[in-house]
Amino acid sequence: MFDFPIFDMPLVGHRLMFAFDAIVHVFVSHAAVGGSIVLALAQWMAIRNNDRKFDELTYKVLFALFILATAVGALTGIGIWIHVNIINPAAIGALLRVFFWKWFIEWIVFNIEMILLLMLFLSWKNRPLGTPAKAGHFRLVVGYAVASWLTMAIITAILGFMMTPGTWLASDFPAKPDYIASLFNPSWMPSLGFRTFFAIVWAAAGAMILTWFYTRDDLETRERAIRFFGKCLYISVVPMIVFGYWYYLQFPEAAKSLFAIGALGNKLAAVPGLAQKVAIGLAVLFALSSAYLFFNPRRAPMLAAIVLLVASGTLIGQMERVREFVRKPYIIYDYMYANGVRVQDMPLLKKEGYLKNAVFLEDEYRTITPQNKVKVGEKLYYFQCRYCHTINGVNAIQDRVKGWDEQAIYHRIGQLNSPATPFMPPFAGTDEERAALAAYLATLNGK
Repeated sequence: MFDFPIFDMPLVGHRLMFAFDAIVHVFVSHAAVGGSIVLALAQWMAIRNNDRKFDELTYKVLFALFILATAVGALTGIGIWIHVNIINPAAIGALLRVFFWKWFIEWIVFNIEMILLLMLFLSWKNRPLGTPAKAGHFRLVVGYAVASWLTMAIITAILGFMMTPGTWLASDFPAKPDYIASLFNPSWMPSLGFRTFFAIVWAAAGAMILTWFYTRDDLETRERAIRFFGKCLYISVVPMIVFGYWYYLQFPEAAKSLFAIGALGNKLAAVPGLAQKVAIGLAVLFALSSAYLFFNPRRAPMLAAIVLLVASGTLIGQMERVREFVRKPYIIYDYMYANGVRVQDMPLLKKEGYLKNAVFLEDEYRTITPQNKVKVGEKLYYFQCRYCHTINGVNAIQDRVKGWDEQAIYHRIGQLNSPATPFMPPFAGTDEERAALAAYLATLNGK
């Protein structure tokens, strides 16, 4: 246990640093997966109708997709690996033990996807519409779409496992883990269906926006293309909602109760019905702006495209924030808390102490004395609290204990995972260690 050194991110904090990278990656990865499917459909339509202008427009959409997938997508994807390894190595270590070969296959498929995308982009102009070579080129598009979707399928299995490990929890991990149960966890299929159609909706909305900009001088092509992409969007909305509801049903009841806090934060979540109103408002803006573009493509103003982009992007961002937040207080539900402590180790840590089992800790702090009590408390803060808090930056612990004396903080630490804050992990350690943490936090109040 705890065989990793401490990495601290002051002021910004781990949560904000990771969230920025991860949400940008979600924007791009969903655009890439949905875009590959929309691109294949657009190419099929261009070949079927021998529509050269639509084919040229599809190439321009591909160019934007190429830049996003190869530059931003790949960069933020690597960033996620760096972040999770330094923020919560215990969690990523557990996931790698379970999903190593699946992740390895995903890496191979991702490389195939990038190679096909590169071949597709570079060979487009050499295989014009109306030539025999175009049929082979279309097979490249289909191959790219399939490879892109397979990467989503594997990653979605891992994300689903973190929320709903299911019967895997009954297996003997890490000695004899049930790999089949981990892959076919309860939320994999519904979340995969939801993300697939959500990605198509997001990519189709992006294609409508790009079409608006690319066809300013060709209103006929604009109308034809926006109507086509709009159909892709609207056809995907119904299965997206169906899979989304199925996905929601798989969430534990405790997780469902955190949806409002995940969407708005603790303070705004106290306003009755505000979370639902915000979600409905964004959905209405999305529906109205996309409908305006769809039914009036020639006269639709730039504002409609901007509103569509902002509304759809905000919905995606909120969806990811909620999905991550409602998993708390766990990082792997019912198996590991957000601070890297396994649920099964809590009784041992409360009996023997956290300090005794911490590898990267100086020997002088393993035993608490009046002289080192505050310093030991600081060590415990970095071991258990810095995953979500900073001292005086984002989500500052200093603000949480403002005006509290040492005794009040001590009692609060004993009630971390309570109805008031169900998203916080319980303190892992002895009563003496809890008192040391309280002593350190009390010093953040100054005098």
